[in-house]
Amino acid sequence: MTDSPPIRRPPGTTASELRWAGGFAAVAVLLLSIPYLYGLSIRPEGAYYSGLLTNPDEHNVYLAYVKQVQQGRLFLIDPFTSEPQAGRVLNVFFLGLGLFARLTRLQLPVVYHMARLASGWLLLMAIYCLGAQAIADVRARRLALVLAAFASGLGWAWRAQPGQPHPIDYGPGLIMPEAVTFLSLLLNPLFCFSMFLMVAIVGFGAHAFCSGSLRSAVIAGLAGLVLGNIHTYDIIPVGATLAVFLPYLWIRRSAGVRALGLAALSAGIALPSVAYQLWLLRSGEVTLAIKAADTPVSSPAPLMLAMGIGLPLAFAVVGAARAAWRGAPPGAVLLAVWLVIGLAAPYLPDVPFQRKLAQGVQIPAILLMAFAMQPLLARAKGCAAGMLAALIVLLTLPSSVLFVARTVRDLQTNNKAYLPNLMPPLYLRADQHAALKWLDQRADYGDVLLCSSFMGSYAPSLAGTRVYLGHWAETLHFPQKLRVYAAFLNARADDSSREAFVRQAEITYVLRDRSIYDDAYNLSPEGEVLPSFDAESAAWLVPVYANDSVSLYRVD
Repeated sequence: MTDSPPIRRPPGTTASELRWAGGFAAVAVLLLSIPYLYGLSIRPEGAYYSGLLTNPDEHNVYLAYVKQVQQGRLFLIDPFTSEPQAGRVLNVFFLGLGLFARLTRLQLPVVYHMARLASGWLLLMAIYCLGAQAIADVRARRLALVLAAFASGLGWAWRAQPGQPHPIDYGPGLIMPEAVTFLSLLLNPLFCFSMFLMVAIVGFGAHAFCSGSLRSAVIAGLAGLVLGNIHTYDIIPVGATLAVFLPYLWIRRSAGVRALGLAALSAGIALPSVAYQLWLLRSGEVTLAIKAADTPVSSPAPLMLAMGIGLPLAFAVVGAARAAWRGAPPGAVLLAVWLVIGLAAPYLPDVPFQRKLAQGVQIPAILLMAFAMQPLLARAKGCAAGMLAALIVLLTLPSSVLFVARTVRDLQTNNKAYLPNLMPPLYLRADQHAALKWLDQRADYGDVLLCSSFMGSYAPSLAGTRVYLGHWAETLHFPQKLRVYAAFLNARADDSSREAFVRQAEITYVLRDRSIYDDAYNLSPEGEVLPSFDAESAAWLVPVYANDSVSLYRVD
């Protein structure tokens, strides 16, 4: 950070250096597309490939929002729950993707991956530019960029016993892409774009404080306006970071009254989106906050979070200590403040979305690691610096490699290993896909489809309809609805009770999938599949579509 007026590129960088960073970022996001191409290449004949690697339930939520905009909606509803909704939610990220899909007529998975590539490139470039405010050595900056693209933590070395917690970068259960940049780049365009905005807020906000730049303050505020709309949680750690950094500048006499005014300007520009989310919450609209309260997402144990960040965190402690020395650049202090707040925020008490506050925490850790390694790289002669950087990168890769290997296994088995945990498949059979596409021509978000959560995960994005049961967090009261659906399937249940439930829940269509995906709900305590009710015999159901294994009925 300097007192110079705003310029087109970060202080201390050159055009050729940024071209190198841009080229590397492009290559990195393209390399991370290889597992998806593999998934497409092994697609069973006639099957529909979701274009996903893991956790299709989460990504199908995003695709369902894009689908609504593609169909002409401006304000969104949660299609994974059947409760009445006013439809007041506006998300500019999904709005942009939906309008693009509507104009280009591209398939939603294609649009989704285009967003992943673009958002990932922007994130890597933003990380590089933020690093330039603290890291003087070009080799150290480039090391930080490589680590941001590919590094994970020490999860590969942890051997948890059954029931024990495990690191968040690799393990049999909890994986947190929001805390590991590699995982977000590989999996999640929304996280990438949100973290890009977080970096922009921190970088431009701090530059405004240090230089008095009105332009930087406005850019930081606009980034906050968008972030508050698309991923509101993330405003908390970045806002707290700048709120702590500004008094530090006052103490150093590096900022004055103008900085306070610029901070107020940035906050004022960002405030409307946060106020809008608070208004939605108070109005009772089905929002992320309400769903988080219904299904809290707690943070992992601190040790597991630290191990998931891994080697970068260990070096970041050294970097933070260097930042505390007199004469350290303000940018290094900024990164240290962000790291401390990023590690503390996920453990705020009585917050139902604790885990979400870990978003982007690896970014300051990686940059501080590069800041700590500057003296070593500067003293290294010849190829020694390159060898040292290569060793560091290799030490951070095992979890990343193992995670990709796991996604390959999941593609090969179509997520069968996760069937007891109700994880949807990555490929739909041709008959499953055909039934949902038939429904897409006749139903809309005014209709409610009753089906398994496996098919319910895909129905909103492929059939354009709401579902009674579809997602562990997006479906309000999901555990209770699982039990209701199991009772609905059981042949021993009273048919009049079954009909009463369907009418009370305002179900429009019923889908029966004669496969393991319906059987998974209808089991005895011993795990045996119980007889299912015969939908053909129900006078209140009218058959409207059938193929080899899937039937659709309209409630009469």
